Amino acid sequence: MLLRILSYVYGAGAYLRRELYEKGVLKTKKLPRPVISIGNLSVGGTGKTPLTIYTARKLIEKGFNVCVLSRGYKRESKGTVVVSDGNNIFVNWRESGDEAFLIARNGIPVVVSSSRYEAGMKALNSMDVDVFLLDDGFQHFQLHRDIDIITVDATKPFWEDRLLPEGRLREPPEFYRYADIIVVSKIFSIDEIKKKKIIEKLDSFGKPYFLSTEKMNSLTDGKRIYSLEFLKGKKVGIFSGLGNNRQFFDAIKDLSERYSFEIVEFISFPDHYDYTDLRLDKKADIWLTTEKDLIKIEKNESIFALKYSIDLRPDYMDMIIGRLK
Repeated sequence: MLLRILSYVYGAGAYLRRELYEKGVLKTKKLPRPVISIGNLSVGGTGKTPLTIYTARKLIEKGFNVCVLSRGYKRESKGTVVVSDGNNIFVNWRESGDEAFLIARNGIPVVVSSSRYEAGMKALNSMDVDVFLLDDGFQHFQLHRDIDIITVDATKPFWEDRLLPEGRLREPPEFYRYADIIVVSKIFSIDEIKKKKIIEKLDSFGKPYFLSTEKMNSLTDGKRIYSLEFLKGKKVGIFSGLGNNRQFFDAIKDLSERYSFEIVEFISFPDHYDYTDLRLDKKADIWLTTEKDLIKIEKNESIFALKYSIDLRPDYMDMIIGRLK
C-alpha cells in the first residue's frame, strides 16, 4: 500500500513535469539539426542501445552524418566529453559510460553530457552532423526532438506495469501517445497467444510500430569473431550486469540446446556493474557475457561475449528518412 501511494505521488510529478514543458512554462532548447530520440517508458533493458546502434548504422549507410548524444550513465568524467568521432575513440569506458562506449565501438560518433544540447553544440563544433540520435531521451524534455521513438519489451510491456517505485515505469503508460514510432523487442521470445494480444494492443494505439528480429549468431573476445559452434561440447558459465539479466540467461539456455553445450553456472550482477573484483571459478571451460559487460573486463582468454544485434523491416528507415525530409 505504501508503494502504491508513493507511485501516485510519483505519477503526479511526472504529469506535472511533462505538462510544464508542453505548455512552455519550462523551456526546451532546439539544436540546428534534426534530433531523433530513442527511449522508453520503463527503467531497465528494453533494447534502446541495440536500436540506437541499428538506426545510426542505417542512417550512415544512407549517407547521413550521424552523432549520438548520451548522458553517459555512471561515467566518471564531468562536463561534455567527445567519446568518438566515428573513426577514433578518445576516452575509456569509465569516462564515457558503458553504453556510450559500446555505441562508439560500433564506429558511431558519440558525445556525452548531462546537457544534451551542450553535447550537440560541441559535436557541431568538431564534426559534420546531419542528424542527432538522442540515446534514452524520451524523458529529456530539455531538448527539442523531431522524432520520438520508444522501445517496448514484449515480455513485460509497459501497459502491464506500474509506476515507480511500485513498478518499473518512469511515466504513466498512457504517455505512449507522445511517441511517433514504437519498436517492440523480444516479440519472438513469447508464445503465439501473448504475441497476438500484444499486436492487438499495439493496433489499438494507432501508432506506427515495428517488431524487431534479434540476431545472436556469433561470439567475440573483443578482437576476433567466433562461430557459435565454438561452444559445442564445452562447460559454459554465464554472467551479466544488465537491467534484465534473466532474458540474457534464457537466450543462452536456448542456444545451449541448439549448439550442445552445458551451462554450469549463472551469475547475476547489478546493471552497469564495473567488474573491479570479478572472480570466476574454474568449473567452466569458458564464460559468456554481453558486449556491454565485456568492454569493462581486463583481458581474459576464457571470457567471450555473445554478439547481439537487431533487424527491422526496411519501412522503419523509410519512415524515419521521410520524416527527416
